[in-house]
Amino acid sequence: MTDRSKAEVVFRLFGVNLEQQGRGFYVSLEMLAIARGVYLAHQEDPEKFAGLLDNGADTVAYKRTSHDLARRIATDSNIVEGNEELGKAVELDSPETMETLRALFSSLLVEIPGRRSQPSWFGAHMYPFVGELIHYDAVDRRIKKSDASSKSAKKVKQASHVAAGINAPSIERYLFRDGGGWAYKVLRSDPDPERKEATRQGMGDLVQDSGTPLGNLAKALSAHDFDYDEAPYVDGSEAGIELYEDLSPWPGLLREGARNIVARTTTVPRAKRTESLMHWVPYCLARHQLHLARRKLDGTGRESILLDFSSEATPLRRESQKNLTGFRNDIVNAINAQAREMIAKAETEGDEARKRRYERFTKETGNAVASPRAFFSETLAAVGALNATVGRRHFTMKPPMLEALVSATVAQSTEMEFDQFCALLYERYRLVVENKVATEDPLAYELDSSVLDHNGKAFREKLAAIGLLTQYSDATSMVRGEPR
Repeated sequence: MTDRSKAEVVFRLFGVNLEQQGRGFYVSLEMLAIARGVYLAHQEDPEKFAGLLDNGADTVAYKRTSHDLARRIATDSNIVEGNEELGKAVELDSPETMETLRALFSSLLVEIPGRRSQPSWFGAHMYPFVGELIHYDAVDRRIKKSDASSKSAKKVKQASHVAAGINAPSIERYLFRDGGGWAYKVLRSDPDPERKEATRQGMGDLVQDSGTPLGNLAKALSAHDFDYDEAPYVDGSEAGIELYEDLSPWPGLLREGARNIVARTTTVPRAKRTESLMHWVPYCLARHQLHLARRKLDGTGRESILLDFSSEATPLRRESQKNLTGFRNDIVNAINAQAREMIAKAETEGDEARKRRYERFTKETGNAVASPRAFFSETLAAVGALNATVGRRHFTMKPPMLEALVSATVAQSTEMEFDQFCALLYERYRLVVENKVATEDPLAYELDSSVLDHNGKAFREKLAAIGLLTQYSDATSMVRGEPR
């Protein structure tokens, strides 16, 4: 009951359940797993990428891959007992082979900032550098007799575990918490047909079989996973997700940025496009969450963010730190306000039980609001939009996130003058980085223009260091969406 009441309040406010457990890269991993699953479900269709981003139904049918074997190898977990095919197929009885596979796949695990210990295999996810590495969520659980009742190869394998009374991998949601479903729904409901088709083709290029040696190896191991979908899984969770496009610009910004990122099929390597998409999607959802929270509080939702690119503490950094603290408080206060609205409605309907369930969400502190608030800040920290996961934090952009931002903003094979780019960052995303833009925003009124000028120069240097800015003269610097 408690979990459901929290989900009701959070869902009503944000249109999707946002919890700390599904923060950061899990949003992108879930979205790509859905896209890959749709590709697998339509693999025999003569039309390339058939079904991908199709908006013709309230449900999405896709095949889920667990990659439980590769993940257990990567984390040095026990291989499922009783599966004699594994040793014969991939020679896992060879210590040399096992050591080589472990070294390879452990290097492909997604790094989750703030982790203090290595997770169990089901908490470790592989970075989707090629389509064959993409996988869904899974857990370790005891197989029930009813789950192993058919005569398919998969069920026969499960039956041995029922008899032995031991746990085994099972495809289930554990860290995927609908954030990726929100992102996939945003893309597949794009009202711009030309942009949607470009995104479909570009994303299809990322999730299809690569045919590379790494992809072939991943596919060979996946063929021996303990759990997998024999028929497409019909996911109806998207039907309940609300995009709130009339309240927030971020669904549209996600679409535009995703198209710009994935469409660079001839100018940017697959791995770099994947990395940028992995960063851009969670960033958009976190900003969407903030915008809806502020809209709940003041009716406008307009928020400006000071990005600090200097190497030392400055008044701008202190303002950016206050910026972040204020936004975290906004999310909590918005949840409180949403709960009060829902209590008022329950009172008018005479539903005392529902009223009592929502009362604890009207308080400013406690676990009831900590998880959605943590989703916002920990997501930004994970993708590199904050300087750190803990301690004194401020807004910035680490190189991978900055590359994603530029790739999402500047169209393929084009370039933009630096001052124009900074102006666009403010106009489109409300990001403040230098003095010319800052004069338009009350956020920077108390900052000396020299501080903002210094920050703008540091920003320019960051762009040049990652190969996205070319200095033609003292007066002309051009920003490109991909390195030369």
